[in-house]
Amino acid sequence: MFPFKDSSESLDRSSTATDEDCESLIKDSVQDPEARRLLTSSKSKLSRCCSALAFLSALALALLAGIWIGGRGNPDKFCISHTSNYSPVLKDVPIRYATQRFNGSLMHENIFRATGSPAVDAAWQSLGVDYRAAIVPPELAAASGLIDSQVQLSDRYGGGFPANVEGLHHLHCLNLLRQSLYFNFDYYQARGEGAFKNKPEILHLHVTHCLDTLRQQLMCTADVGVLGQVWWNKEAPAAYPDFNTRHKCRNFEDIRQWAFEHQAPEDVPSDYLKIPKIEDVYEIMP
Repeated sequence: MFPFKDSSESLDRSSTATDEDCESLIKDSVQDPEARRLLTSSKSKLSRCCSALAFLSALALALLAGIWIGGRGNPDKFCISHTSNYSPVLKDVPIRYATQRFNGSLMHENIFRATGSPAVDAAWQSLGVDYRAAIVPPELAAASGLIDSQVQLSDRYGGGFPANVEGLHHLHCLNLLRQSLYFNFDYYQARGEGAFKNKPEILHLHVTHCLDTLRQQLMCTADVGVLGQVWWNKEAPAAYPDFNTRHKCRNFEDIRQWAFEHQAPEDVPSDYLKIPKIEDVYEIMP
């Protein structure tokens, strides 16, 4: 009988031959100038791509870090830019936030709650409730939401847009609601000043305009704070909401001062306003 051949020996020789062939092929390829140039070029492109990707990643991280650090560095500026539209007030007034405790007392009135009188009116006037419009320069108009079809000053007086600070308009509206309360109405109607110069139907529309403006403002800036409760009446303790809560408040006095200093003149010439285009004029009061 013929002896069997050693199969493992055959496999070893075959494997060795294959390895030698591969090494020879790789060696020949690398020695070929064109192949070597292509290999070098591919490595160079890959290296450049990796470098570019690393640079862009570092740039993105630096940008995000800058935004984060900037926000932490001046949280007031970040907060106002995030929660309010642009206003010319922001150009001149650094908005700051500070914690204040509200006076929410039910039983103890202050001057702003008192029955109508010259002293009460003076207190409300000190808040800027009847300031004249400020003048927004033309270069700040678009950023402030003002458009060309709105009222403008004549170029001979410097141009610009008459505009009121909304926060002071809200206080103006609150003041009118105060004047219209049942215990104040007769007093202000007899004086016949401001909104009370108008016919009853116009006064009615003015009051309801103010009412709804304040409704929308309160809903727009809904306060998420909570009212705890306190005990009162030592003889028969009862729970009562604690309205004397703390709030994050803006620097109102600086805003009011800006509006005061930027008011239009009290007496203006007849050509103070630019003549409007007919297509920019409403047929009825909006």
